[in-house]
Amino acid sequence: MRKAALFTAFAAAALFVGGTTTLAQAKTYTQHGSALANYNVNQYKTVKNQNMFVPRYAFKQSYSYIFQTTPTSISSTKGKKVAFKSNVFLPVTYNKSADWGNPQSEVLSKDGNTLYELITTSSQSTRGWIVRYNLGALRSKFGISTSHMDALRRATYDHSVGKMTSTDKAIMANVKIGPTFNTGHGQSLAMNPKNGQLWFIGKPVAVKTNVQQVSTSSLKPVKQINFTLKSTVTMGSNLTFDKNGNAYFFTYSNGGWSPKGAVKIYKGKINSKSVKFHLVMQGLRYRPGTKPQAMAYNQKRNRLYFVSDSSISSVPVSKLGKLKPSQVEATNLNGQREFEGIQFTSNGAGYLLVNRGAELMQTTSNNF
Repeated sequence: MRKAALFTAFAAAALFVGGTTTLAQAKTYTQHGSALANYNVNQYKTVKNQNMFVPRYAFKQSYSYIFQTTPTSISSTKGKKVAFKSNVFLPVTYNKSADWGNPQSEVLSKDGNTLYELITTSSQSTRGWIVRYNLGALRSKFGISTSHMDALRRATYDHSVGKMTSTDKAIMANVKIGPTFNTGHGQSLAMNPKNGQLWFIGKPVAVKTNVQQVSTSSLKPVKQINFTLKSTVTMGSNLTFDKNGNAYFFTYSNGGWSPKGAVKIYKGKINSKSVKFHLVMQGLRYRPGTKPQAMAYNQKRNRLYFVSDSSISSVPVSKLGKLKPSQVEATNLNGQREFEGIQFTSNGAGYLLVNRGAELMQTTSNNF
């Protein structure tokens, strides 16, 4: 470890950081004290949004033939109108059958040309890896969103059986596969648009937790910040950033001083060596669904999105803490797919990551 990376006890105390070490080539910082600002539970309230709750259901697959060449679609059944259509059929098999079959989260560049997909080794695993796709080249050169929608899946399948063609190899030159590491549940991969940094929550739903920064080139963790929000508060399993670099996560209330099932929203900053969050003192009375799957931010509409399976709610960032029921948008969708995340390009196009099998679905209009 370099001398410059060492902190004196005095400096560490001043920063509320307990020093730095190098663990598996990732700098590790330990933050002392609570990372969550104090709040008065008696001042907490919820906005009575429309109840659009979708209970847990058995997931359905979208295909009868994995190398499909025509898009599938899902659409709203209740609430704000939206429709999604297949844009990229993501790989399912690379080394062995269905080893890429557990996508957990996505990050999409603002121009829509680069996708980071976090995949775990199984649905309950805490180990996985990140795959980076050059979607711009894959679309323009190989037609993966138009004329050859099966090309990407065929290339990875051909790799698994040792029969890659020259076209397969050219396709895979636009796909970078990162190393396997401890991902937590993997639902929280997010990019801070202010500095281009990738982060995820290493220990979700835990009191003693961490966030980790991932290199966009090596696709492996390069920094870890250990912290405790509060002895009675666990970290969420999702993460997003707004255009100003503010970080957000949400959880569902277990009851007590806030209504059971309400959505609690946390806002803060992930700094270079420490984090700080506060509870937004107004939540949503009704959650979108049984399981919180992802959180996202749409810069064009300046809204935060709360994703559950077949149910998505959103709120304007500028109204956090003072929301009116009419400002909370919500949508229920058909298809009974497993929702893994949603991302938005700078023009407002939404890209929904769903599973069974893994695919990226695009909104048919840019006002969601």
